[in-house]
Amino acid sequence: MMHRTKVFAEDSREAMAKITKELGHDAVILSTRKVAGGIEIIAGHRNAAEDDAPAAMSKPLGEAPPAPVTADPKRDHFARLLAEGREALRSPIPQPRPQSPLGHPPRPPVQATATPQKAPATAPAAPRAPDFDPKRFDALESSVREIKSMLSSEIMLGGLKSLIPAFLAQAGSVAPEDSDKRFAEFLARRMLHKRPPILTDGPRVVVTLGPSGSGKTTLLAQLAARLRMRLPDEKIAFVNADMNRLGAAEQLRAHGRILDVPVLDVEQTGQLSNLAQSAGRRLSMFIDMPSNPDECSELLSVLEERADQLAPIVRCGVVAANLSAESIDATLDRYPNMDALALTKLDESRVTMTALSRLGARGPGIAWLAHNPHLVRGLSEPDHAMLEELILATLPGAVSARVN
Repeated sequence: MMHRTKVFAEDSREAMAKITKELGHDAVILSTRKVAGGIEIIAGHRNAAEDDAPAAMSKPLGEAPPAPVTADPKRDHFARLLAEGREALRSPIPQPRPQSPLGHPPRPPVQATATPQKAPATAPAAPRAPDFDPKRFDALESSVREIKSMLSSEIMLGGLKSLIPAFLAQAGSVAPEDSDKRFAEFLARRMLHKRPPILTDGPRVVVTLGPSGSGKTTLLAQLAARLRMRLPDEKIAFVNADMNRLGAAEQLRAHGRILDVPVLDVEQTGQLSNLAQSAGRRLSMFIDMPSNPDECSELLSVLEERADQLAPIVRCGVVAANLSAESIDATLDRYPNMDALALTKLDESRVTMTALSRLGARGPGIAWLAHNPHLVRGLSEPDHAMLEELILATLPGAVSARVN
């Protein structure tokens, strides 16, 4: 038999406390309504002594009895908060309390005694709230612990913005111990090119893409120098397609004299088309592309139209260490078909964690690091450990490391 109790209080929290005190934690909310001066809740509790035997007889044969629930103050408190929130959502918007002629609020009605009675016919019984699942509480506690541990790490304190929470979650860096190293390992795996382009397996058409001042011309010469050292007899030609940038042609010619590589100037799209047709698959061309996006796209279209007549094309994006995250996004959006990235000018400025995070989230992967303008010793093909060291050097409080 259901034992019912009507409770009146100023708010739902006080009412739930009274119900719990009188009926215990197993009380069932039957109805809730707003009344003058507060809230009225009718709750019920089934008498275990009277109903245990019939309930057991009504269960199908072979069904195991429910496992005993261990009392947990945290879970009980959380369950009460959930019940209070559900009741608040079902309750109507509270109206202003009526005032007496003298301006004083009326005295609240006397609380009814805890005697069994039927629910009012005018107040429909509220649906019973579903049983509280302890797993939800455990999951919330686990999430809170993870958030606290991430906030305690130096990475989060460094303001790594929106990408870092996702990186930390995927990297398993949820403990304060070695969180920086774990993050660096994860980000290095994301940044490293899985299959870097090969320049020594026959003729290639190498083009450098990027904004002005990013180091495209120097990188082009460094790539040509690596090919010249490994294949001294390879036929190589520099192509200067950036005629509008002052000093680009002179710089490329200086590198050509050092490496004994001829330099060809291209001022119009048709000239590049004729050059590609005459070179065919017999010549490795290293093309210094214009910094102007429109001019660069036009020349790339010419190369792609003749791709079946040319040696394999390698599109190398150039990202300077001082480039902002917005500029990196613009470069990747402007040249969506790049085959690899090169991080340049590491000797001139310290790369930021925001830029490294963006390169880990987007792009084809980093295949080369340019530490200085030296043609032979200035360029390297990074491995996982090298990128990890570079990332750790950007973290707050870390000593600036130089990649040798």
